[in-house]
Amino acid sequence: MHEVTDTPEAPPGAAADELAERYTWEIVHDGVTVDSGESRLGEPHPLTGSTAGQYYEVACGLFEQACDTVVEEHRYEVMMARVDGNPEPRPVTVVTVLLRYADGSVAISMTAHPRHRPITDKDMTEYREYLEWAEEDHRRFLQRKALTDETFDLPWESTEEEWVPDETIDQTDPRLTRIAELEGEAADIRAEVFDPDHCRELRFRAEEKLRAAHAAAVEAEAGGDDAALAAAEREVLRRTERLARWTTLLAETTAAYLQAAALDAEAAQVRRAIQADNQEAEAGSVSEGE
Repeated sequence: MHEVTDTPEAPPGAAADELAERYTWEIVHDGVTVDSGESRLGEPHPLTGSTAGQYYEVACGLFEQACDTVVEEHRYEVMMARVDGNPEPRPVTVVTVLLRYADGSVAISMTAHPRHRPITDKDMTEYREYLEWAEEDHRRFLQRKALTDETFDLPWESTEEEWVPDETIDQTDPRLTRIAELEGEAADIRAEVFDPDHCRELRFRAEEKLRAAHAAAVEAEAGGDDAALAAAEREVLRRTERLARWTTLLAETTAAYLQAAALDAEAAQVRRAIQADNQEAEAGSVSEGE
């Protein structure tokens, strides 16, 4: 995707104490600086989060992110311009990342000419369908909120109630840590995928559109319109691909949610064991008191 045209190493001895060295960084688009800042080797970079202790490592991480961002943002801006009927923005043709030592001299300089992948009619159709879905989803969200006037979890968030052990439970019990680990892992798994209900809905919509495409193909064939038939067959193929995509995603998300549910069940089992032990201990202390 990117062609690095200049990646000189930092001169020997230029950073004797690298973990304590400060540096400045710049991101340049077609000769114009669009972002810059100051940081220190070993500290998280404000854009990449990298804690690298070498100038070259910092520059590589920043350079990769800068190039990827240029390509992704331009693609999004072009699709939005086409949807809105506005002129398409000009792409960035040269991306440069500069790292400078504290004295202002150049430590690393990297330059690339981003390659912008063409946006096809298929890409635009899928993007418009996504915007339609997002608008409809937001409309349903507002309807639900208006009916309940209550806060509710978004579909991809866990609806499990957080369990807080009461004061009678030993807070040093290592099983409490195990419960937190299990529930945290379950939450992470759910966050990695779509909600199954969302996939199920989109799969249903894909099936409906595929049936409509088949009907249009049959009608075009009956009418003897070769051009319409060819267009309908292309639409059937495209709708078949989308149905296959949502079928696969539904299977993946269902499997992920089942895995998360198993982790929640294990956490609940450990929780019940702690509560049972606690109740037994309390009963024993009462018996001794009598």
